Amino acid sequence: MSASVWSDVVGQAQAIGRLSHAAIDPVHAYLFVGPPGSTKDEASRSFAALLMAGSDDPSHRDARLTLAGEHPDVREVERLGARISAEQVADIIRNASLAPVEGSRKVMILHDFHLLDASAAARLLKTLEEPPASTIFIVLADQVTPELVTIASRCVRIVFAALSTDAVAARLVQSGIDPATAEV
Repeated sequence: MSASVWSDVVGQAQAIGRLSHAAIDPVHAYLFVGPPGSTKDEASRSFAALLMAGSDDPSHRDARLTLAGEHPDVREVERLGARISAEQVADIIRNASLAPVEGSRKVMILHDFHLLDASAAARLLKTLEEPPASTIFIVLADQVTPELVTIASRCVRIVFAALSTDAVAARLVQSGIDPATAEV
């Protein structure tokens, strides 16, 4: 496999194709929906790397920093506790309003948004609908819950399927596991 920002995304050719095309003229918000283990988390970093670097070259400084979780203009938000709190939403809103540090855009990756409560979703909606021109949101969720329906309607939805046994086995073989063990 040739070097690509998408190298860690397994079995998601359709999603990669849509996102590669979307990076040419990105919109303000994307919702990645799929089960745990579908590599949507890896895809969020890959898409952010493509947006920041402007190319599919993982050795480009912006791509390399983004893929490593170290780019100053790419912020990942993980939930603290059982649900995404009102304090976390306030922090997201505040960070979205700040100018990028290095470049012309900033990417906010929001993990586990299926665990967002209704009041937090309502607070975030206006920022997600009308973010600063420099901010792009990537929202990740296992499924679209009732609390997420309105936010989902404001995003381009990218669906990540559960990985097939063949895709997992192929990736294991590619990483050096013998084929018989990979099949098990």
